[in-house]
Amino acid sequence: MDINLKELLKNDFGIDFPISGGTGNSIDNPIVIHRTGSNDYTATEYAILRCLGIGRRIDWKLLRQSLIHQNGKVFDQMKIETKTVTEDEIITRIENYYFDITECFSQ
Repeated sequence: MDINLKELLKNDFGIDFPISGGTGNSIDNPIVIHRTGSNDYTATEYAILRCLGIGRRIDWKLLRQSLIHQNGKVFDQMKIETKTVTEDEIITRIENYYFDITECFSQ
């Protein structure tokens, strides 16, 4: 079964994000953000990360946001620190999410 992030977020949170593509877990499987009237792709990125955090029941904070130009495309890499609290421990991990924002840069 293919995971369609757009549909999952719409079903779980009622938000129809202007996205397509992958899950954002690698630069080869980015979340593609489509240009909209406001073209506020950064707010879209943060909102998606917030929803994913709620859905995964984790706390997270942004460590670094980097712009990557590769193969004629523009990517935003969001490096986050996640915290999962269990009964016995707090698990901290570093994760990267990749957003293809090429369309937001074109005229």
